[in-house]
Amino acid sequence: MISIFAKTLYALVALALLVPGSAAASGEARQALERFLSGLDTYSAEFTQTLTDETGFLLQEADGRLSLALPDRLRWELDGPFEQWVVADGEYLWLYDPDLRQATVRPLDDSLEATPLALLTQPHRLDERFAVAEETVPDGLRLVLSPRAREADFTRLELDLTLDGELRALAFLDVFGQRTEMRLRDARRNPALAPAEFQFTAPPGTDIYRP
Repeated sequence: MISIFAKTLYALVALALLVPGSAAASGEARQALERFLSGLDTYSAEFTQTLTDETGFLLQEADGRLSLALPDRLRWELDGPFEQWVVADGEYLWLYDPDLRQATVRPLDDSLEATPLALLTQPHRLDERFAVAEETVPDGLRLVLSPRAREADFTRLELDLTLDGELRALAFLDVFGQRTEMRLRDARRNPALAPAEFQFTAPPGTDIYRP
C-alpha cells in the first residue's frame, strides 16, 4: 500500500513543477489554475493533512508547512506524530524520516519520471494523459484529473481553487479508496525565501539510501 508520505510527495512534486503551459483554457477551474500560476515564483503555506479510508473514517491527521520556489525547489514538513520531510533542491529529491533517522535521495528527474504527475510539467499533454473534469464546490471550483494509464497509483487528483485563483486544497484518491487531503491556510505568494530553505543536510547518524 502506498503510504501517506508517498502520496503527498506525488501531490507536492506536481505543485512544485506546475508551470504555465500552452494548453488552451477550457473551463472556469482551469482558468482559475492559470490565474494561480500567473506570475508565481515562490509560495508558502501552512496546511492540515488528513488520511481517510474508503468509508470516510479518519486514519491520520497532522499539521505542516510547505515552501515552493518554481520550477524545481520544494520543502514540505509534516509535524509529529507523523513527522516527515521532503526537500527538492533543484538537483536531488530528499525524503527524510526523523523517527527512523533515515533519508532517501534520488535525482530529481528520476523521481519525477516515477510518478504520473510528472506529466503536469507538460500542460499541453494534460488532456492526452488525463481525463480532465471540473466541479463546483462550496465557495470555489475543483479541477479533477483522472489518469488514463491503468498502472497509475491513484484514481483521482483534485485541486480546489477559488474563483480568483487561490489554491485552497489538494487531494488524492488512491487505488485502495483512501483519500489524502491537504487543506492550505496562511498562504503567501512570492515571499522572500532563503536558498537554505531548499537545502538538506542529513543529521549525524542518519542512514542514507540511494535506490
